[in-house]
Amino acid sequence: MNAENSGICPFCAESINPVAKLCPRCRQWLTIRSLRNPAVFIWLHGGLLAAVWIVMGIGILSAINRLGNPKPYYSAFPQALRVIESRMNWAPTKDGLRIYLTGILTNQSAVAWNGVEFECRFYDAKGVMVDANHTHGFLTIQSNDDTAFRTVVIPGCATNDYASFRLSVTTARNAKAWY
Repeated sequence: MNAENSGICPFCAESINPVAKLCPRCRQWLTIRSLRNPAVFIWLHGGLLAAVWIVMGIGILSAINRLGNPKPYYSAFPQALRVIESRMNWAPTKDGLRIYLTGILTNQSAVAWNGVEFECRFYDAKGVMVDANHTHGFLTIQSNDDTAFRTVVIPGCATNDYASFRLSVTTARNAKAWY
């Protein structure tokens, strides 16, 4: 090979053609720009494989979410569940004094709900809010039906501070959920 028309392989110091992409003696890739270069091949296909895994992961998580809370969502029916009657009872337990809120819940929609979350606001004799809590009612209420409920609240103030309360439903899950 002509010395003017040849290059040197940086890996084995052999004289090679200056446009060669692969050294004929040591078989090392001399350019990264070739798609046949194993490093480029692995990088491109590894990135493609990672993108496929990410898309599959998003799809699986979306499917799990649909199984856990299928449409319609409670946010589309904000007034579907209403507390029509409720009572506040104090009860001593081995862990201290607890507030038991009991009552009747009505469903005014065509969807059955479960996993109901209540917002409890407690007021003193002057009407000033003294405590608040979110509790779960582990119940299922069928469409256009009533059901009794009971939920427990750990008081944060002295018992004489609780003169009245307001109870409302903040969220619920569709009863068709698999879990």
